[in-house]
Amino acid sequence: MKSAASRVRELRERIREHDVAYFVRAQPTISDREYDRLLEELRRLEDEHAELRDPDSPTRRVGGEPLDAFRTVHHSTPMLSLDNTYNRDELAEFDGRVRRGLGLEDAAPPVVYAVEPKLDGVAVSLTYESGRFTLGATRGDGARGDDITANLRTLRALPLRLSRDLDLEVRGEVYMTHADFRRLNERALAEGRAAYVNPRNTTAGTLKLLDPRLVARRPLQLACYAVVRPERYDITGQVDALRFLHDLGLPTRGAETAHGVDGVVERIAAWEGKRADLGFDVDGVVVKVNAIRLWEELGSTSRFPRWAIAYKFAAEQKPTRLLDIVLQVGRTGTVTPTAVLEPVFVSGTTVSRATLHNADEIERLDVRVGDTVLVEKAGEIIPKVVSVVTELRPKGARRFRYPAICPSCGADLVREEGEVAIRCVNAACPAQRDRSLMHYAARGAMDIEGLGEKLVLTLTREGLVRDAADLYKLTREALVPLERMGEKSAENLVAAIEASKEQGPARLLFALGIRHVGATVARVLARRFGSMRALLEAPVEELEAVDEVGPVIARSLVAFFARKENRRLLDRLAAAGVRMDAPRAGKAARSDLAGKTVVLTGKLASLTREEAAARIEERGGKVVGSVSRKTSFVVVGEDAGSKREKAEKLGVPLWTEADLLREIGGPEGKKR
Repeated sequence: MKSAASRVRELRERIREHDVAYFVRAQPTISDREYDRLLEELRRLEDEHAELRDPDSPTRRVGGEPLDAFRTVHHSTPMLSLDNTYNRDELAEFDGRVRRGLGLEDAAPPVVYAVEPKLDGVAVSLTYESGRFTLGATRGDGARGDDITANLRTLRALPLRLSRDLDLEVRGEVYMTHADFRRLNERALAEGRAAYVNPRNTTAGTLKLLDPRLVARRPLQLACYAVVRPERYDITGQVDALRFLHDLGLPTRGAETAHGVDGVVERIAAWEGKRADLGFDVDGVVVKVNAIRLWEELGSTSRFPRWAIAYKFAAEQKPTRLLDIVLQVGRTGTVTPTAVLEPVFVSGTTVSRATLHNADEIERLDVRVGDTVLVEKAGEIIPKVVSVVTELRPKGARRFRYPAICPSCGADLVREEGEVAIRCVNAACPAQRDRSLMHYAARGAMDIEGLGEKLVLTLTREGLVRDAADLYKLTREALVPLERMGEKSAENLVAAIEASKEQGPARLLFALGIRHVGATVARVLARRFGSMRALLEAPVEELEAVDEVGPVIARSLVAFFARKENRRLLDRLAAAGVRMDAPRAGKAARSDLAGKTVVLTGKLASLTREEAAARIEERGGKVVGSVSRKTSFVVVGEDAGSKREKAEKLGVPLWTEADLLREIGGPEGKKR
């Protein structure tokens, strides 16, 4: 027994040392196979001697059963965002604000900054008690996040015990390397699953999984970048804080000091120069005043610390060859050109298609089939062609000319005066029909779970569905013979279609896909008119008088309802049992939100914007799209933008998502 206990202690210590060598020092001392042998021996000894098991053992990283839901936790100090800057002039403005905030004269020495890489990952908070990892949470709305402790325990890079028995809270970034992302996609494709989009989205999605066993299969990494309340540990500078974390066994990416703007610019150039060789996504650098004692003096706004800023690199651009230009017909008939490219790896993913926006953009770029083009991801997400390398243009490069007829149905294409879009005006166009059905079933519209793009295409191809009303005729018997459609799936789909009948006029109006009528306008109109029949009969002058509805939207509505085929569709939907009128206001409408005007901005963690708006309006509130002095409050989610800034200028109260949930109830609809 003594021998087993001694060996278990030795194995745990050796494995922890190897983890630090690999993840913290980046100097592995043994091979992966040797490491796995140590881990397997430890697991065997713990299985044989149950009394020697320890929840913090390297073998106990993966928890048991999946969770039902993540609980919400409060951060001890807010996890603020960073303001962004993109050039030297903006850096100089930041430096000027810092100097003024510190009362420094022009002749004073330059401010010393800490410069560190800005990883493109997911921010988390880590809490240790007496050196033991006890809590991990997402950033959430900055004040509150989700408890993802069980998921974070699966990361080998995260030590379950520190080298010292400290109470400590740390902020870090979870990310995925390019090599690990490629291997993950290779495995997915080999198993017949779709490839993942990019490392950051995959990381974010992984951390939201309720089953830690699935998280453990994803190769996530960790880099820590901040100590909460560093003064407790006699830490005087940000560079020292990262050394402190490193010594405790926590992985970091380090920081370097830079004197003034010139020094910062030098460090930025160095990081940008080695960006392509790092092996993981870095979208900029973080610049912080190094002296921590000055942070409190400089303070923070409600959104950003005044002592730090993020310098964002320009979007990565890669050259590739344009093989073809194809046209896609959207649900409103807009015909959009797409560049077919020789596959190229850009900002973490392989790109083979990119948007060309419209005919004017093709003409502006003078892009031709066969050209070498530069491709980047707009917002690091959507690939687009940004320019043509004309000096590499081959002989015979072919100009692209828009056809006069729709590539889907052969109807005439029309370009209305004053618009850049070229449209097919045939309402029976098959491509428009398919896209319209996908939109009708989408989560923010009629929310028909299980009715995705592939199934819509199958249903229309087989002649089972021609429009939205046909969905309500589908039966289990008609669906079961379809490819990849078993009896249970067919039953679930029929049930989801049946449930969609009760969504009400606001969602139905949005689901119809009327030009210029988004989810917010649809809710405003449903609240004002109460039923589809009343809306259908409203004259253009009455529509224009509604808040949020102007002449363009009013004319679009009148034109839509004037078409006989659209009126017939509504009649058939009503005959199928789709609810055309709003329910009478119940007790919920007399809540504290009655009469309040609310704006939603940013991404909410527990609800979609549409779900949140519906809950607010059920309780008598009114959701609008813009901030004014009449706005009662603004609900601020993650990555909120100009609406938050306008609210702050006007003195409009800001609510967090948690504040809203306390009023409307959580995702289950129970008021807290």
